Amino acid sequence: DLMKVILFDFDGVIVDTFSFCYRIMNSRDSISEEAYRAKFEGNINDTLKKPEQNPRAEPFDFFGQYHPELMACQPNEEMVKVIKELARSHTLIIISSTISSSISRFLEMQGLADAFKEILGNDVEKSKVKKINDVLRRYDIKPTETVFITDTLGDIKEAKACGVESIAVTWGYHPTTTLERGNPYQIIDHPNKIIETIQTME
Repeated sequence: DLMKVILFDFDGVIVDTFSFCYRIMNSRDSISEEAYRAKFEGNINDTLKKPEQNPRAEPFDFFGQYHPELMACQPNEEMVKVIKELARSHTLIIISSTISSSISRFLEMQGLADAFKEILGNDVEKSKVKKINDVLRRYDIKPTETVFITDTLGDIKEAKACGVESIAVTWGYHPTTTLERGNPYQIIDHPNKIIETIQTME
């Protein structure tokens, strides 16, 4: 089967957002970096259930703080090359737990908006299982005709629940030892290995 659609996670894979996301969450929860990383071993929406809020406290707007921080970031330069190359022959879709509008704005600023057919963010649906199954149905493809490029164990698990393999990258939120627990198709440590890994699956 040829890979018809390639699914990309956003945070950690295309742009390194960990340090500022951690800083935002730590300001509310006083959480260690290790504990924050561990929250991505499942779906972040389930693991980040809000603590009991003081009713008088300011409402916590994670994405309101996230947006300006993201706009100040640069994407992984090697990933930009890979994305542009893959976009020539595949349909690329972002599946993320970030708000679609922030991703869309970032891609526009970076000249990458045309590379992606769709952005399915947290505002579209919280479950990545549902989002992946939705893509399989709408594009009429088998699970073997797509792959999820991600940096977290939680994503590997959600893709596997749909029968979709993952290529796990080591420059994001999770180290190799954590990624290995999900038994992804391959773990890679450089963006230039993405294309050749996809070719081995085809």
